[in-house]
Amino acid sequence: MSERPTVRVDVAERRTVRVDLAERGYDIVIGERLLETAEDVLAPVVAGRRTVVVTDAVVRDSHLPRLAQALERLDIRWDTVTIPVGEGAKSFRDLEALLERLLDLGIDRSTVLVAFGGGVVGDVAGFAAALFMRGIDLVQIPTTLMSQVDSAVGGKNAINTRHGKNLVGTFHQPRIVLNDVSVLESLPRRELLSGYGEIVKCGLIRGEREFGWLEEHAPALLAFDSGPLIEAVRMGCETKARIVTADERDRGDRALVNLGHTFAHAVETEAGHGALPHGEAVAAGLAAAAALSARLGHCEPSIVHRLRSHLRNAGLPDRIAALASNRHWNSGAILGHMSHDKKTVAGRVHFVLLRGIGAPFVDGSVPPNAVLEVLDNECRRG
Repeated sequence: MSERPTVRVDVAERRTVRVDLAERGYDIVIGERLLETAEDVLAPVVAGRRTVVVTDAVVRDSHLPRLAQALERLDIRWDTVTIPVGEGAKSFRDLEALLERLLDLGIDRSTVLVAFGGGVVGDVAGFAAALFMRGIDLVQIPTTLMSQVDSAVGGKNAINTRHGKNLVGTFHQPRIVLNDVSVLESLPRRELLSGYGEIVKCGLIRGEREFGWLEEHAPALLAFDSGPLIEAVRMGCETKARIVTADERDRGDRALVNLGHTFAHAVETEAGHGALPHGEAVAAGLAAAAALSARLGHCEPSIVHRLRSHLRNAGLPDRIAALASNRHWNSGAILGHMSHDKKTVAGRVHFVLLRGIGAPFVDGSVPPNAVLEVLDNECRRG
């Protein structure tokens, strides 16, 4: 799908990926220590405009002082709104609270909303930006690996309901995305690995060279080696940007970025929203999708074995049973949750499957008994 990623990157160099959506296109800027000079990137969007930074308490306490200095140098009026930490904030209740707080601040349609945090902050702030006065400008400054390579790119914003994950939402593209990889050093190991689950997905989508590069460089990037880390973030953003450019509204090829997610979202719903790191569920979902592909004869079983080996070596679960050591997974219940998946059309679940590494496709004719057979195996211990 693309040329082989560079093995090393000059850490002082900024990398830019373009999401080409004509007049709504925007840049994703990637590099180290970008918050300290954020005014250089943000000025074209926020200069002379009221700005509100939406964040959570963890990011506020850890990283807001660095961003605040840049905003002060822009000489603009800006405020901070803090939302609750965690997946529970992706709710009607907390979305309403954020909108009411924005109204309390007296902002108007010229205001810029800055989503400064992980995927939850990005989703809730992005949704609010889409709704407030029928849409105000949004800037994404993601602070987790997961959000830098996936959720902050592409304009999809959503909240959860009791029926499932991300079922209520909008498309609202940001004006710019600022990916400062230095903020990732503060992440707990498990959170970093969760983001790496999305990067593995990108490698599977892109091709043999990219997946092979990840197999070779995963230890370095997971140890915060800036060169490989920047390259992995760039690869993830470029993968998402290419697909979003071709299919912004998720009607066709964009579904490919959901490789593994039909299984992952169903597992997350079964476990309860926020009970599992999303990237761990994605990792197990990737293995299940590969296993289903092999079960249906679309790809060689060796691909499944290779994927499981890489996930284990990286420290990620390689099957659903590995997600929680003390939990019994009900394969029938997980299959039932899939009926609420966004890719379900006319009662049929559309799965993203593999013909090989770099060859994903959407299949809307998968027999439920084949899915249940794979789920039984993926949920079985030992």
